[in-house]
Amino acid sequence: GEMWGDVGRDPLVIMKSRLRLDDATETDHFENLQGTNWQTVRWKPPPRATACGPQVGWRVEFRSMEVQLTDFENAAFTTFVVLVSRVILAFDLNLYLPLTKVDENMRRAHLRDAVLQQRFWFRKHMAPPEEPVDDPDACEEMSVLEILTGKGDHFPGLIPLIFAYLEAIQCDPETLELMRSYMDLLRRRASGQLATAARWMRARVAAHPSYRGDSRVPDDVAYDLVKACADVAEGRLRASELLGEQPIPPLRTDDAYYVPLMRRTIARGERASLLRAYAARYSAERDGYEGEVEGGPGGGESLP
Repeated sequence: GEMWGDVGRDPLVIMKSRLRLDDATETDHFENLQGTNWQTVRWKPPPRATACGPQVGWRVEFRSMEVQLTDFENAAFTTFVVLVSRVILAFDLNLYLPLTKVDENMRRAHLRDAVLQQRFWFRKHMAPPEEPVDDPDACEEMSVLEILTGKGDHFPGLIPLIFAYLEAIQCDPETLELMRSYMDLLRRRASGQLATAARWMRARVAAHPSYRGDSRVPDDVAYDLVKACADVAEGRLRASELLGEQPIPPLRTDDAYYVPLMRRTIARGERASLLRAYAARYSAERDGYEGEVEGGPGGGESLP
C-alpha cells in the first residue's frame, strides 16, 4: 500500500481475488504500477501462456499520439509510427534516450505551438558512426522538422530512413505514393506550412466574434468549434490550412448502422437468382482480366 503512494498511483481497477499474488509467476502488480506511469511508450511483458495459440512475447507500445480530426491524419500518424518501428528493426538503429531527456521533451511538448517553437532532445547517432567520435551515445536538441527530415551530415532524419526502407523492400508504386502523401503531411506540419489541429482550433476560437480574448470560451464558441471539427472530419468543410490540398470524402451514412443477420431462410428461387447474378458478374470480371493479360492493355501482342 505504501509503495503505491510513494512510487505510482492507486490502481484504478483491482479485483479482490488478485490482491495477493505470486509476483514470480503473475504480472498484475507490475502492470498496475507501470501502467499508470508511461508517457510515450509502454513496456508490455508477455501475458500468461495459454494451452493453445501462439505465445506472445515482449512488446513496446507507442502511446503518445492524440486522435486527429480525419481518417487521413490518423492513418498518416499511425503509418509513420509503424514504419519507424520497421526501420529500427531493419536497420538495427538505437533511439535510446536518458529518461530525464524524455521527461524534458514531454514538458516542452505541452507548451503552445511546441512543434515550431521548441527543440527536443534526440539521439545524435542512431547507428554507430563510421568515423570515431567522442561520444557515440550523445544527444542533442533538434527541431521536430530536423528530427523528421535530418540535420547536418550525421543525422539523416526519420522520413528519409522510411523511404530508404520502402525502397529496400521494393514497395509497389501505388503504396509508395500513398506513403509520400502521409509523410508530406507530417513534414508540412513540422515546417509550419500546415497548422496542427491545436493551432487550427485556437485560431478559430480567437477569430470568433463572441470570444473576448479572456480565455473564457462561451457556449456558442464551443458549439461552433465542435461543429467545425465534425464538418472537417465528415468532409463537409474543407480546411486547407490544416490538410493542404488533401480531399476528405464526405462521410457515408447509408451503411453506417448495424444490420443484424436475417433469421429467415432464403427461398430456392431467390437463392438461384442471386447465385446466377453474382456468378455472371464475377465471370465477366474474370474474362475481362484474362483478356487484358492475353492481348495486353491495348489489345496488341501478348504480354511476356
